[in-house]
Amino acid sequence: MIAKLVKGRGFRGALKYDLEPEKGVLLDTNMAGETPRELAAEFGAIRELRPGLGKAVFHASLSAAPGEQLTDEQWQEIGQDYLAGMGFTAHQYVISRHTDTEHEHIHILANRIGYDGQVVSDGHDYQRQERLMREIEREYGLQEVAPSQEAEHHAPTKGEIEQSIRTGEPSTRQRLQGLCADAAQGCASFTAYVERLEAVGVDVIPTVQQHGTKLSGLQYSLDGVTMKGSDLGKAYAAAGIQQRGISYEQDRDGPTVERCRERAAHRAAHGPDRGPAPSQAPERGGAGREPGAAGPSAGGLDGGDAPDVERDRRHEPGRGGRVAGRDAGSPDGRRAPEPGQPADRAEALRSDDSDRAGYSGARERILALAVPADDRDPAGRAGRGQVSATGPDRSRAALHRHTAGLGVDRFDVHIRNAETGRELHRTWDQAALEQSVGWLKRMNARGHDVSIRPAGEHSLVLVDGLTGPAVARMGREGWTPAATIESSPGRYQAWVKLSEAPVSAPVREVAARELAQHYGGDPPSAGRDPAGRLAGFTNQEPEHTRDGRQPYVLAHDCPGTAAPSASAYVERIEQRLAEVKAQQEWQREQERQRARERDDFDLER
Repeated sequence: MIAKLVKGRGFRGALKYDLEPEKGVLLDTNMAGETPRELAAEFGAIRELRPGLGKAVFHASLSAAPGEQLTDEQWQEIGQDYLAGMGFTAHQYVISRHTDTEHEHIHILANRIGYDGQVVSDGHDYQRQERLMREIEREYGLQEVAPSQEAEHHAPTKGEIEQSIRTGEPSTRQRLQGLCADAAQGCASFTAYVERLEAVGVDVIPTVQQHGTKLSGLQYSLDGVTMKGSDLGKAYAAAGIQQRGISYEQDRDGPTVERCRERAAHRAAHGPDRGPAPSQAPERGGAGREPGAAGPSAGGLDGGDAPDVERDRRHEPGRGGRVAGRDAGSPDGRRAPEPGQPADRAEALRSDDSDRAGYSGARERILALAVPADDRDPAGRAGRGQVSATGPDRSRAALHRHTAGLGVDRFDVHIRNAETGRELHRTWDQAALEQSVGWLKRMNARGHDVSIRPAGEHSLVLVDGLTGPAVARMGREGWTPAATIESSPGRYQAWVKLSEAPVSAPVREVAARELAQHYGGDPPSAGRDPAGRLAGFTNQEPEHTRDGRQPYVLAHDCPGTAAPSASAYVERIEQRLAEVKAQQEWQREQERQRARERDDFDLER
């Protein structure tokens, strides 16, 4: 378990961060207030007992090791143990649990000033905290975590934590750690490692010894900030990346080292914004690459797996390409309608398995993880770390097409870890959903599936597990979906709108089950209000992975209209349900009548 501790001056900002509804829930407190404003006023009343104390705010976060899961009750007990161990026995506190990250964690906000006006000493508090963490790990049977100064992955500093709380954005150290960790996954050579990082705007400055035969040191530069690999953690230093399987060979990687050093010298002499270094010019198989290999901007991070930009342009509006029947802004240029097929025919919704552009790879994943809190489009990044100001966010466009077809005001969004099955749930309106695209991209890139369903009253039913011909048949028989989604190659989900007005849940459940049976869909998924895949993100289920790449979920025809055959069908279902209800009521009345007759007979006897 890892603990991070900050002492500050203001309660209000920390309370607003800890109690943000979208992040998590309040676990425990000994205070009366419910909102950040009310709680801050309570903290302030006690603070007046020691007006000369500058930093009265004690703010700690406790994080479990990856994969460990604890109940709310266990987290509450751990929070109480931590407060007692740090000397907070008669002090105001608020404990909240956050669920917005992969690692379970809680935040503890306490007043260093007690009810009696005494102040908790902060002498050697970091050392006390380390000892306390080891005791809690042993008591609760948790994985023992080395202190941060000995860890493979260094924890943020006090200043970085304060900055993250204040701005809501990760520090440069945290961003570098995430980018380097993802670049190292499945990477075998130092040259490939450098190219992956350069593709997301990270410059690598290597140090070699013994006439270039030994890689002895690494520095990383991002947004004008340079940090040593050892400042990020042992895993990011020269020895650390080699222990993770990234080999260094002078004959192969020597040109890459020289190019990196030339670029660093150029920046030192001319500044980061004085134009590209000589070795930064567009290239096909330049220094440090195998003959014929493409640079990251052209061929992707793992050997030419990036989408063919010129091919995609042939499908853009105004360029003479076909876009009907699929999402022109979907994150790939594949699975378009067959030539000659009508736009609204499901025969057009087929995937071309010979085209790999519809699958995300290492480059797409690392770019998604690099999206900062300002929600810049990772698909729009171009060249070596430069951000395209005009490139469209195709995930956002696909999401918008999908949700516009559903035509409801609010959505329930499910973010599920494909490996552990753990889910996060959010309810957003259209604007909030689109503002959260950057966060959803990062969660998706970390292995989470993203699903959606309408919130509140509506008339939509989901039919999953359909084939292209089945969707075509639906259209011919008057059941044209309001939105057709290709959740994986050749497998479709149809959102059918039964009416422009809301329809009761029992009617929707019957309709979903019968439509699934009639068109060969998946009956288990036709329950009451299931969630379907959200277009614009990748399907993380292992059975759909190909060569380490996941397929994008595509939005095809999304007219948003009610199915022509639905009106009469809904009336028949309502009539059937009314008859069933009347029959059940008649049977209950008969049972009551028989019970009264038995009671009368017993009285006569």
